[in-house]
Amino acid sequence: MAIFDHDHWWLHFITHIILVLMPLMLLAILINKLISLMRQTLLLRRESRQSGNPLYHPRIPQSLSIFIKKYTLRKQLLLAGGAILTLPITFAILELPKLIINNAIDSDNYLLNKTAMSLSQIEYLLVLCGFYLMALIANGVLKFVLNYYKGCVAEGLIKRLRLLIFRRQRGQRGVNKSDFLAPVILQEVEPICAFSGDAVAVPVLQGGTALTIIGFMLLQNIALGAAVIALLPVQIIIIPIFQRRINKLVRHRLRKVRRLSKLLASEQNRPAHLAQKPIRTAFHALYVLRIQLFKTKFIMKSLNNFIMNLTPFFFYTVGGYLVIEGKLSLGALVASLASYKDLASAIRELFTYYQSLQDARTRYTEMLTYTEQPTYPQVIKAQFEMHHYP
Repeated sequence: MAIFDHDHWWLHFITHIILVLMPLMLLAILINKLISLMRQTLLLRRESRQSGNPLYHPRIPQSLSIFIKKYTLRKQLLLAGGAILTLPITFAILELPKLIINNAIDSDNYLLNKTAMSLSQIEYLLVLCGFYLMALIANGVLKFVLNYYKGCVAEGLIKRLRLLIFRRQRGQRGVNKSDFLAPVILQEVEPICAFSGDAVAVPVLQGGTALTIIGFMLLQNIALGAAVIALLPVQIIIIPIFQRRINKLVRHRLRKVRRLSKLLASEQNRPAHLAQKPIRTAFHALYVLRIQLFKTKFIMKSLNNFIMNLTPFFFYTVGGYLVIEGKLSLGALVASLASYKDLASAIRELFTYYQSLQDARTRYTEMLTYTEQPTYPQVIKAQFEMHHYP
């Protein structure tokens, strides 16, 4: 391989893993997720057509994706547009420090820089620093506007879903859940709809940021860019396995909380010595379930953090060799390591988004199971989307 013309077999082995095996695995995973996304889109269209049928008329959509799309589509498009505007600013924030160090501070490079000959070295430095400051201010203002608007979208959807559940319960004759709907309306609706503000903006913003940083690293050196994505396939495979377990535990916890609410209401009029034992048993079962949930979450988080912190190993191994061989400048390696911090943050936000998505879908499905009394079959989509990426 031209990048590594050496006789070290171990470095050949690491190189082929980074530059060949891992990119192929990532490509295969992305193709599989694309197929799943196409299947999901077909199911969403089928449900949308069925929702116009008089025999199939739920007031609350049976899919969280359709619910968000139905009431916030235009706002989601605005959020996506704002997120896209941040990407060139992000690239400028990465590129300008490199220009400041290499073209302005370095005297030799400044003398060779024809675009800056009309300015003194100090003036050229101040101009680049001014652009950098403007990029930071623009990035901060734009992200503030995005976060504020995301909060407005989420709060509007919380109010709408609470009204839908209340009206749905009032319209169901022979069904009396008013005593038990208050915890659902006040507590369960909020974490479901709080996700709606991030539904489109976060994958566009953080995914675009990650791609921008990876592109920046590839421009520095293709081997360093490949090292960045070397462990992504491992994360994409491991995280959903733990997330499915967490989804199952969350469903069990929601059901036990509702049963406990009913038990507390029914045991109020019983003598204390008779009511104490079943309530204590219910408390203990909920405690055990929450401990299992915490353990699974922390194992997944620990594995994810270990993989994220392991990536710099490839930087030091591959990048260090390139610097020693004179095929990469030390400044480029330091710049890549600095930008990886932002990349790791973006990837971590994407995985957090995936966990929030799965949690919101699980809660939404459980909420519908509890509040709805449908006369139509359950939609396949509600079960399908809990086990797939968006």
